[in-house]
Amino acid sequence: MIERKSLTAMPLLTGDQLVPMEQQPETPFGLKTDHGMVVCQDVLRFLPGKRLVVRAELDDQQVIVKCFYGNNADRYYQRELTGIQGFIHAGIDTPALLGHNREQQSLHTIVTEDLGKVESLEKVWKKTTLDDNQRRCWLHKAAILLARLHHAGVCQDDIHLDNLLVCNDRLYMIDGGGATVSTTPLSEKQARHNLALFMAVFFPRYDRFVDDVLSAYAAENTAAIHWEKTDFLKTVLQLRKWRERFIQKSLRNCTHFRVESSQRHFAAFSRQYDDAALQALIANPEAFIADGKILKLGRTNTVAIVTLDNERKVLIKKYQSTKGLLHKYLRTLRSSRARKAWLNGHLLQFLGIDTPTPMAMLEHRAGPAITCSYIITDFVPSTHAMAYFDPSQDALPEWPQVSSDIGDILITLKRSCVYHGDLKGNNFLIRNNKPLLIDLDAMTSYKWRFCFQRLFRKDLERFSRNWKDNPRADALFRPVIEAWEQAS
Repeated sequence: MIERKSLTAMPLLTGDQLVPMEQQPETPFGLKTDHGMVVCQDVLRFLPGKRLVVRAELDDQQVIVKCFYGNNADRYYQRELTGIQGFIHAGIDTPALLGHNREQQSLHTIVTEDLGKVESLEKVWKKTTLDDNQRRCWLHKAAILLARLHHAGVCQDDIHLDNLLVCNDRLYMIDGGGATVSTTPLSEKQARHNLALFMAVFFPRYDRFVDDVLSAYAAENTAAIHWEKTDFLKTVLQLRKWRERFIQKSLRNCTHFRVESSQRHFAAFSRQYDDAALQALIANPEAFIADGKILKLGRTNTVAIVTLDNERKVLIKKYQSTKGLLHKYLRTLRSSRARKAWLNGHLLQFLGIDTPTPMAMLEHRAGPAITCSYIITDFVPSTHAMAYFDPSQDALPEWPQVSSDIGDILITLKRSCVYHGDLKGNNFLIRNNKPLLIDLDAMTSYKWRFCFQRLFRKDLERFSRNWKDNPRADALFRPVIEAWEQAS
C-alpha cells in the first residue's frame, strides 16, 4: 500500500498526457479520475496511444483499472463494458465490475476487482507437471464456461488462454473487448465455430482431448450432442491454419517483437532477448562470425557458434549467394532465407514443435535487393539423430520414446500441411532425449491439402532413406513412418 505522505511526490497523469507516450509510465504514479485518485502500482498492459491496464489502489482497495484514451477510446471503452456485462449476465466467473466512467478529459476507465494471486490458463497449461487428467479437468471447465456464454448470446471472439485466469481452482473470463453480445443464444453454427476456435488455440497434439471437450460442452448445450467429431476436428484444423497469420506479427513492432527498418537493413528482434549484447551482434555480425566457431562454410550459407558480450552462446546462420549475378538477382525476387527461417521458427513454436529459439533476424539491403541475411537462434548443445541412433553403439533404453517423439513431430507437420523440404537425420537434434527440428529456410506451410500432398511424399521418402543402412533404427522407425503416412 502506498503511504499517503508519498502521494505528493508521485507524478499525476491525465489522459492527454498518456496519449503521446511511447513507453509505459514508471510506477508508482497517480491518475485523477471521477472514481477518485487512483494510485497505479503495476502496469499489466500498455498499448501506446490507446490503452493502459494497471493494478492500483482506490479508496484503500486493490483493484484493476483499464484506461482508454486517444482515438476511438469511447468505442473501445463501450466494447469492453458491454462484454463484461455480457459475462455477468451469462453467470460465469469474471472479476467483479466495481465502477466505470466516461470522463471529460479523454480518459475512460473501467474498474474491476483484483483477484490477487492468479495465473493465466496459458501458464498453467504449459506446466510440465500437468498430467492428462488435470488437462481434461481444465478443458471440462472451459467447455462449460463457453457453453454458458453461448447460451447467453455471448461470443468471445478473442478466445486465447491468457484471457482465462485461474484463481482458487476456478476459471475466470476476462477481456470483454474481445466479446460480442446479442440478446439471443448463439446459433448452432456460431457456437460450433467458436468452440472449434478455442480448440485451435492449443497445439495439434492436444486434439486428442476433442472428445472430452465435446462431451463437457454437450452437457450444458444439448444441441451439441449430435455434432460429428470428424467434422468438428476438420474445423479446428482449418481455424488453426487460419491462425497461422499471427506469425507475421514477428515482422512488426508489437508486444513480443521489435523491428528496425531502413534502406540499408531490416532487423527483427524477440523482445525477450533484445539486449545490448544481441544488438552488438546485429550491428557487426561478420566480426562475431570471424571470432566464432565455424560449423559450416558453404557457397550459399555459413553457420557459426558465437559468444555474445554477455557470454551467451548463440548460433548464427548467414545466407549469401556466391553462384553468380543471375542467382543473386533471382534471390532478390523472393523473401530472404533468413526471413523464411525466422517465420518458420515461430511457426514450429506455434505448432508445439521444439526448435532452437529464434532470437533475431537481419537483412542487409541495397535498395530493394537483399545482399545477404542472417538468422540468430539460441545455441542448443545436442546430438543429431544420425549419431544418436548410431548402429555402432549399444542401443539406449530411450530410443523407442525418442523415435515416437520424432513421429509426433512428423504427424503434426502433416496434419498442419507443412512441408519441411529436407528431413535428413542431421536436421533432428536430440537434447536430453527430446528431439528438435532445424534447418527451416526451405520449410513451407500450405493452405490447401492437395497442394501439400505431393510434396509430403518427398519428405516421406527423404526421411525413410535415413535408416536404410541402420537395421536397428529402421526397425524403430518403420511403425513411425507407417503411422505418419496414414495420419490425416
